Amino acid sequence: MVAQGGKIERYEQSRDLTAEIGDLDCRRNLKIRTFVSFVLTPVFRDLQPRLKYAEMGRRGVTPMQYYQDFVNHPARYGYGDEFAGHYGIGLCRSLSDEPRGPGGEMQRVERLILETRATLTALRATGAPASLGYQPDLGEPATAGTGRVLHVLTRPKNPAGQRWVNEIPPEIDFLEPRELDGPYPTIPHLSAIGDGFDAIAGARQGGIWGMANADVYQHVHARDYIMAMENGITSVLTAAAIPLDAFATERARIIFRRPSFVGQSYALGIRLHRRDDDIVVLGAFHDAAEDPLASAARAAVFLRFEGRLM
Repeated sequence: MVAQGGKIERYEQSRDLTAEIGDLDCRRNLKIRTFVSFVLTPVFRDLQPRLKYAEMGRRGVTPMQYYQDFVNHPARYGYGDEFAGHYGIGLCRSLSDEPRGPGGEMQRVERLILETRATLTALRATGAPASLGYQPDLGEPATAGTGRVLHVLTRPKNPAGQRWVNEIPPEIDFLEPRELDGPYPTIPHLSAIGDGFDAIAGARQGGIWGMANADVYQHVHARDYIMAMENGITSVLTAAAIPLDAFATERARIIFRRPSFVGQSYALGIRLHRRDDDIVVLGAFHDAAEDPLASAARAAVFLRFEGRLM
């Protein structure tokens, strides 16, 4: 996608993906945790030579993951093992008025954001497999899921108030910036519940992050928050007497505000809302000393899962 002045609006690439046994659920549909690797791994591996994240990092500029938006398309019999991913990376500017002043006064905030968009396609299964664990007969290709991830450019080692990146780093100046689609995602935005929903179950879970949860960036990996949330959803569905095999997640949105580290105790507060067959589950990660059911706006990580009873 070429813009004016020889720059491009989006750097695009495709690659083939193979689902491992644990990437699909027992209906052969994608798990939300699988979107992390299917959507983000190609960006950090295949696209690195062009995006030069490492070079930016050596100059103190880091694309910090802030937002994930994964849309799942469960099919009746699921999908085959082979997926195709198409990826586009663009540069966006976001302008918003936020309470950033010493007394909570509204201030104009400008951000530079690298936006990843991904489309995952696969062949739909036409029926159940003849033998458990083996691939069923396959039909036409279909969209199995889409992803959108926002990485905000920041200078994490600078003092507070001096971490904004307003000028385009030379490593990615081949990208033509455009205005961010829609409002900048926030926890209040993700917390909004539509009319007709009733809060029917809640839970508080906790634990300690360990080495198995950490990654090479020295903090808890994004996938581990999702896995904890998926396990928590199982708990609140059970508390609400909803059959576990009746629920299918169709969308998951996550905001990452601050990292967690090995040895840190955490609490996850979960609330389940229902309107007929529609389900919305909100989750908030906090330090264990905080009340995760009362202070979602200050959550380290906030999650919103939406789905339906099938």
